[in-house]
Amino acid sequence: MIFEKDDNLLIDLKLTPEHGDEVREYDEVFPGYHMNKTHWKTVRVNNTSLPFEGLVKMIEESDKLTK
Repeated sequence: MIFEKDDNLLIDLKLTPEHGDEVREYDEVFPGYHMNKTHWKTVRVNNTSLPFEGLVKMIEESDKLTK
């Protein structure tokens, strides 16, 4: 799910619990908004210090986990 809140573009991504714990070090990644907090993370994609390659990796992982 992609949505906007408080002028931020956000995306909900399903990640493995291990990968979700790894990416929590970024301020732009937080527990899934209205989602299962173990598997889902919400990621702010604008005004971010998150590396582009890291965001792409999370999107690809989420795609695989939700098929």
